[in-house]
Parts: sequence; C-alpha cells; structure tokens
Amino acid sequence: MGKRTRLEWAEIQNRQEKAIERAAEVLGMLKIASAPIDPLAIVESEKPLLRATGADFRNRFDGQLEYHRSKNRFLLFYNTKYDIRVSEGEHHPRTRFSVAHELGHYFMEDHRAFLLHTGKAHPSKGEFLSDRTIETEADAFAAGLLMPSDLLRSLVNEGDLTFALIEQWAKAFQTSITSTARRSVELSDFPCALVGVRDGRVAYSFHSRALIEGGCSPRPRSCDLPDAARSKWPAFQAGTASGATGQAFARDWFLTYDRDDAGQAPVYEYYYPVPATQTLLVLLTIPEEELFPDGDDD
Repeated sequence: MGKRTRLEWAEIQNRQEKAIERAAEVLGMLKIASAPIDPLAIVESEKPLLRATGADFRNRFDGQLEYHRSKNRFLLFYNTKYDIRVSEGEHHPRTRFSVAHELGHYFMEDHRAFLLHTGKAHPSKGEFLSDRTIETEADAFAAGLLMPSDLLRSLVNEGDLTFALIEQWAKAFQTSITSTARRSVELSDFPCALVGVRDGRVAYSFHSRALIEGGCSPRPRSCDLPDAARSKWPAFQAGTASGATGQAFARDWFLTYDRDDAGQAPVYEYYYPVPATQTLLVLLTIPEEELFPDGDDD
C-alpha cells in the first residue's frame, strides 16, 4: 500500500512538473520574463490558429477550449462572471487562471492531440476542483505560466512561508491566494504542504518535494480531517476561521509508512478562509531539522 501510493504520487508529480516545464518553454519562446503575465497576450500571439472570447457563462464553465476542424482553428472561451468588481480592461485572478488553464490544453501536445482527434471540448471549473489527470496537468501548466519558477522561487525561499507573504505575491502576480499558495508550496525547499478543505473533508493537497523526501506522503482526497482540526470547519462556516492556527503531529496529516520518527514531527497549521470557493486553506509546515536531522554527535 505504501509503496504504491509513493509511486502514484511520483507519477502524478512527474506529469505535473512536465506541464510546468512546458509553460516555462512557452514563456521562453515569447521572451516573457516579468510579472504579471498576461495570458490573453499569449492567446494573441497564436492568432489566427487560436482565438479567445470572454462572456458571462454563469455556472456552465470557467473555461473551455474547442477545435473547429472546418476552419482549422481553436476557440478559447473564458467566463467573465468573476470580473464584475475589477477595473475595466482588467480581469479577476480566477478569470486569468481559467485562460491560462485552457492554454495548457492548447500547448501540451497530448491535450491538443486529443482535441484534434476527437473534436471534444475541454470544459473546466474553478481552481483544483477536478482530480482528472488532464485537468490537474492543465492546472499545473496555468500555475507555472502565471507564476514562473524564475520569478517566484527565490521569494518563497527567503524565509518562513506565511499567508501574509502569499497575499503579497498574489497581488504582484495577479493570481488568487489559492493558486499562489499552491505554487509557493511547490517551489519551497522546506517541508510544507497546502490542504484545501471543503465540506469538512480534504478536497486536495499539494506538497513540497522536501516533505515527501522527509517521509511524509499525502493522504487521499475526501479523507477526514485530524481530530484537532475538525473544529476549524464550523468556525469557517461561522466566519471566524481567519487567522486561526494550530499544532499537530505529522502522522495526523500525512502517511508516514516507513518513518516512525517522521510521524512524531510537529506540524504547524495556519488557516485561511476562501469563501468564494467554500474552501478553507490550511498551510502546514514542519521544521526542517525534525525530518532531516544531521546525525552529527559533535
């Protein structure tokens, strides 16, 4: 069970890393090296093969990519329902993420091949709502496109990761707190994770490589929260979860198959409510020395 889970995680991670690498290739080809990244400008660079149309599609989808064989053209539709409170000519971070997500389907070869072969559209909703491989890869591409490693990694690793810093980076990159927190965890050199809680259960999680190498593997989607964390969901529903913190052990949040000592490592919890998506974000950090003791006696 343990080995299979680690192998599955490694395969998922590998596919998502390739999607992020593809996003970096696109930015490199277009010589884009500063933030914020404009995904619609990237669409423009692909005309006439790719065109984009934005409208209020209500709850039908946040983004959709279609291929029209008769015109040999891809059409990218994005939902502008989130733009109601932003300045004219600008787009909400979730709208920008939707466009970037659909660009993932367009630029990744196997995704494009699927569209060319079947003609079936790729409708998507929200950030990290789907666990389908093709959608998680497009999410990874979008995160990598909007928050390139070259621009964000050094900021993430300057010190302790906090939601206060994540808010600053989200503003600079014009990205959502959710996607910025996810990307920050991915780029961190230290043991940390981001858990998204919906309906009182784990909806998704992202982990730094250091956390996995330290013997902490992710628990599956839809699993229960640790006992001490369960009270945070009613607090979120009541609007009182903002700024909440907690402490647990690694075994409470992660699977630690062959590292009994890792299971005893302290985990520090930081909670951040996202009412728009009915999600409670939990940033989890573990002191590096707890998972990687140097072993020197002198």
